[in-house]
Amino acid sequence: MATIADLSRECRTVRVTGELDLLTAPGLASALARARRGAQPPYVVVDLSDVTFMDCGALGALCEARTDCLERGGWLRVVYTRRVIGLLLRAVGLTAAFPRYATVEAARLGWYSAVPR
Repeated sequence: MATIADLSRECRTVRVTGELDLLTAPGLASALARARRGAQPPYVVVDLSDVTFMDCGALGALCEARTDCLERGGWLRVVYTRRVIGLLLRAVGLTAAFPRYATVEAARLGWYSAVPR
């Protein structure tokens, strides 16, 4: 479901495929914890480009990881291209916390973009 790939020593990427829901959220939380481990401060990109479905079950893991990254002086950025993910984030009021990045490289550089309509 999730794989971790280092872009550099400073920035790590968690790539997620398939569905993110209550059943797969623990795997996401585990992958996010591994990506943050040993990084000081932690810079993490979560690539959801290949996620076909996402519900609120995964939001807890994303929010916890983001909070940890911010508290330790880093950041967590989310890449997504599917409209449904933007709609979910908007519905729960998390678009400010998780602005949309169109690519992993854009996220790494901090170039966010508009939510697809």
